[in-house]
This record gives sequence, C-alpha cells and structure tokens, in this order.
Amino acid sequence: MRRSDSITKSHAFRLILGLVGIAIIGYVDRRLSEAIPLALLYLAPVVLMSTALRRWQIPVLGVLCTVVVEFANGYPWTLRDGIARDSLYFFAYTAAGLYVSEVLSRRASEQSHLDALESEIEARRGAEEQLRLVVANSSIAIITSDENGTILQANDVAERMFSGDAPAGVARLEGSSLNVFIPSLARVQIHRQGWEHLRTMLQCQGLRATQDPFLADVWVSSYITTRGGRLTAMIIDASTEMRDREEANLEQVLVGSRLAVGALFHEIRNICAAIAVVQQNLRATYAPEEPSEDFEALRQLVTALERMASLELSLVRRQPAKLKIDTFLRELRIILTPSLRETGIALEWQIEPNLPEVWADQQSLLQVFLNLVRNAEKALAAVDNAKLAIHAAWVDGRVQVKLSDNGPGVSDPASLFRPFGGGPSASGLGLYLSRAMMLSFHGNLAYQPSASGATFVVEMIPVEVEV
Repeated sequence: MRRSDSITKSHAFRLILGLVGIAIIGYVDRRLSEAIPLALLYLAPVVLMSTALRRWQIPVLGVLCTVVVEFANGYPWTLRDGIARDSLYFFAYTAAGLYVSEVLSRRASEQSHLDALESEIEARRGAEEQLRLVVANSSIAIITSDENGTILQANDVAERMFSGDAPAGVARLEGSSLNVFIPSLARVQIHRQGWEHLRTMLQCQGLRATQDPFLADVWVSSYITTRGGRLTAMIIDASTEMRDREEANLEQVLVGSRLAVGALFHEIRNICAAIAVVQQNLRATYAPEEPSEDFEALRQLVTALERMASLELSLVRRQPAKLKIDTFLRELRIILTPSLRETGIALEWQIEPNLPEVWADQQSLLQVFLNLVRNAEKALAAVDNAKLAIHAAWVDGRVQVKLSDNGPGVSDPASLFRPFGGGPSASGLGLYLSRAMMLSFHGNLAYQPSASGATFVVEMIPVEVEV
C-alpha cells in the first residue's frame, strides 16, 4: 500500500514539475527575441511527463506544448507556415513522448518477466530441495540413471540395500552401471521412441556388492531433461516377503498333508477294528483245539496296522493368533470378487460393523473360505441368476460367517464332513480338512439346513475368550 502511494506521489510530482518547466520555458521564450528559438527545450518536460502519462495522454501533451510554443515564440502565424510549423512541433513532442513511454513499458515488462523467472527459479529450487529431502529420507531405495545406464544418484537406503554385508564404502552406486546391480533394469531400451513415457513395475533379480542375489520389486519411471534421458527406479527388497509367503504355503501344504494322512489312518484304524472283530468271531465260531498260527498272524497284522495308524489329528493343531476379522473379510472380498464376476455369480456382502478380534490362523482361515467358495462355484455352474451371500455377525458369543448359495443344495448332509466321501469328481477331503483346520484353533465349520441351496457356517471365538 505504501509503495502504491509512493508511486502515485512520484507521478504527480513529475507531472507538476513538467508543467512548471513548460511554463518557465514558455515565459523565457516569450521574453527573448524571435532570433533565439527555444522549441527544442520543451522536449525535456515532455520526456519527464511521459514517464507518468499513459499512451493516449501523450498526444494531448503534444498538443499542449504545441500551443505554448506557438504562443511564446512570437512568429507570425499564417495558414501556410503556421500549420506546417505546428505539425512539426506536435509530431516531435508526441514521438519523443511515445518513444520514452515504450522504452519504459518494455523495461517494466522485462523486469516483471525477470521477477517472475526468479520467483519460478526459487520455487523450483525449493521443490528440488524438498524432493532431495524426500528421497534422502525415504524408506525405499531410489536410484536415478542416465541413458547409458550409469547410476547418477542413489539414496542411503539404496546404498545399504546393494552393499549387503560388504564394508561401508566398498561399493558405491553413483557412477556404477545398472548392469552390475540390476541387469534386468539395465536392459530397458531407453533410446527407443516413447521411452520418455515409460511407467511400469517389474519384479526381477538384484545383485548385492557381494554378488548375493535377492528378489526386487521395482517401480520404473523415465523422463527427458535438458541433459538427456533419465530413468528413476524405486526398489524394495521382496526376498523376506517371498520367503514368508513360501514358508506359509509350505506350512499349509504340511498341515494339509498331515490332515490327509490322519484321515487315511483314521479310516485304516476303523478297518483294522472291523478285521479284529471278524477274527474274534471266526475264532469263537470254529473254536480250534489248538491255537491256529493263521489266526495269530492275522491278529499281529491287525495290531501292526493299528500302531501305524496311531497318528491323531490333534498333532496338526496350530497355535492360533489374534486376527482382525473385519480386515480379513475386506481382503477376502478383494480376492473373491474377480473370480465370482468371471463366473457370473452375484455376490451379496453383509458384514456387521465393529466385529471383535478372533482367534484364528489367517492362512488356514483363508483356505477354508476359498474351499467353500470353490464348492459353491461348482454347485452354481448350471444355475441361472446364481448368487452367493456372505453374512458376518456376532451370535451367541461367537463370530459367525454364513455362506449361502441358491444352488441345488446338498443331497446327503450326513456325509459332508466324512473323509473320502466327496464323490468321484472330488478328493473327498476339502470339507473334512476345512473343518479340521477350524477345530485346530477352536473354531468350527458346520452345515446349516435351509429351504433352498446350501448354507455353511464358519464360527470363531473372540480373543476375550482364552484358548
């Protein structure tokens, strides 16, 4: 505000000073003889006042100066000489004023452009500084390379990731080639047309300075700068995640195998018990005078089979952990939705809010639901307007998740959870293993009779109940 007032006062001062100058020059010109013309002196106040006037006001100033000069110089005015002389005065004063105004306007425009450029440069410097801080303090390894695959920049996380167990400073990323640390990324053809718009993610093998390989998840972005093409990569070491995933899968396989073997041995024990009963009945019926070696051998064989089948399903009990069932069900929906959409099955999803944490094993629980949904998909394959409903609620001190479909239903519910009872098209262990998994962390899987379709109930106990 003060600056605006100062400019206004400066303009007014220059205008007043210019008018005073015109008046003084006119007075002096009037007093002097005609032999000493002072018309050129009026250019000085014209130039001064033009710095404070707008363009359309400068011709008015030229007219004013022309009138003053014509009045003060004392030359006789005739139509021929006066018009020519006054036209010369007017064009001279107006041209001088417009020239000064244009020079000042361009200078102001250049200064404004310079100020804007400086502000933009300062803003870019601030943004670059913020970007450098973000990169330097990021928990993700970030590297930048040029068109030749030479690493130009790398943050501390990247240095530590690729150094591995090597002493600090032995291997520096900056100045090294991508081919040494991430060969797959180095093979990106950055000179091809459209490379500057590369935006992708890949999973590849990385090499540490000690030549130890690791699995890397890499997000790649390329762009063009004044110094050439650049490629920036954000890298995460996915080795631990892959190991944990594979270990979890292996544990699932082992648990399923033990359950299957347990189910098989359970059936063998039942058969052995039946053979033993038949053997005792035969001995009682025929009552040989001397013990038969065949009967004794049969009894020993049955006993050996019973010992072999002594494995119990309790051996596969897993230590349950606390599980946020709300989060689990959201992840389950993400997994199920694409598959159900592809098979044309409508999904009805209804989850009661604020469900408590439960005792469960996430991987096992996921296997249970996937098995139930897979069975539902098979049952709904030939059904028009197929629908699967999943409802979760708090019922009688337990969390219950119901899966209901509008398929043909179950013809023999009594044999659902028996091992090897699934028919010729199935292994007969899916529901049996699923129930065993639920029982292993004190939950349950049950079939609920319904008017149409099939309904299965998965029960889990809350963490407030000690197990």
